[in-house]
Amino acid sequence: MPAKLLPSMKPALLTLLSATAVLLAGCVVTSVYPYFNEKDRSFEPALLGEWTNSTSADQRWKFEKDGELAYRLTCTESAKVTVMQAQPFQLRGELFLDLSRTNAEDEPFPPGIPSHVLLRVRERSPDLRLAPLKYDWLAKELAEQPTALRHHSIKTGEKPDDRYYVVTADTTELQRFVLKHLQEAAPWADELTLKRVTAK
Repeated sequence: MPAKLLPSMKPALLTLLSATAVLLAGCVVTSVYPYFNEKDRSFEPALLGEWTNSTSADQRWKFEKDGELAYRLTCTESAKVTVMQAQPFQLRGELFLDLSRTNAEDEPFPPGIPSHVLLRVRERSPDLRLAPLKYDWLAKELAEQPTALRHHSIKTGEKPDDRYYVVTADTTELQRFVLKHLQEAAPWADELTLKRVTAK
């Protein structure tokens, strides 16, 4: 049975969701748990520096080193600035980024539970090609097979289908699910291409 969300989760989740959806131009899969274990963390210096969205020149992504194995990711679009932690990690030799929001000072008390968004790194040079786990694909998968991945649905409107799925599976289950669908095209069909502006 899907786990229930704590009341304090919703502001944090919606903040990360809205910020990331703007950057990726659509709905994104949001997870309560991270997609990586400590042993999976793998820093990639090639991503450091500033990038611009190939289809939206005013959208900038700036990767800076945050500690030994993570990035501070600052995303700017028009006047809106969103700061996230981007944790690179590897599964079966494939590079991924786990995004979680860090500038949470505008969230009300009690503090929300951090949420995570997965990006698959399809190319690192000369362009940076990123593919989020496709939300529409996952929503259809969960509608047809509710036990495929633990989740909770949030009602967003009056119609029965007006729901947003939040993944509540733990890291082990998340990785098993990602690896199961790693070679399929449909889960990774939405791609974002970033052009380098400056190096680190």
